[in-house]
Amino acid sequence: MLPSSDDPDLGKLGLRDLVPVFEEQARGLLSGGADLLILETCQDMLEMKAQILGARAAMERLGRTVPIQSSVTLDPNGRMLLGTDIGGALATLQALRVDLIGLNCSTGPDLMRDSVRYLSQNAGVPIHCIPNAGLPINDGGRALYPMRPEPMAETLREFVTENGVNIVGGCCGTTPDHIRAIVAAVGGAQPHRGRDAGRGWCRAA
Repeated sequence: MLPSSDDPDLGKLGLRDLVPVFEEQARGLLSGGADLLILETCQDMLEMKAQILGARAAMERLGRTVPIQSSVTLDPNGRMLLGTDIGGALATLQALRVDLIGLNCSTGPDLMRDSVRYLSQNAGVPIHCIPNAGLPINDGGRALYPMRPEPMAETLREFVTENGVNIVGGCCGTTPDHIRAIVAAVGGAQPHRGRDAGRGWCRAA
């Protein structure tokens, strides 16, 4: 499920405005056979709450329940657009009882290390990391993603083996070569079992 174009904490839209919109998205996905709802690229925790409430309303209406995977986006300083850090995001998402928690977009994996470590040490559910292929650079008006496939794959393997990350993949700037390198690096790797002893599995997506 995609975020809206207006963050509710900026005052243009409220929770009551957004929940029905996300319920409609979720209803279409569930009716089409989706077996997981990924709420991704979230920069505003109020909007993420609206997505979760909308997804659950759709599940109740259709009588069908699937896991919810919630993904926040952090800047290079480890904060969301409106200043929420990973600790605040995790506390909110765990209180909302989502099934998987993690990070995507914005930066490359090198700038996600501290936040991944925090999730590894504190999350009570499986975690994921789906970064960009590096921090984008403006190249004559085009976004250029500088991280090559092998360094990205090796960093994600480290996240799996040392931090217990369960799902890895790529967001903006990721090419088929990146995905092939990630699969080759991570395939067969066993996550270090951290706080949650039930997290000993990994997928490259």
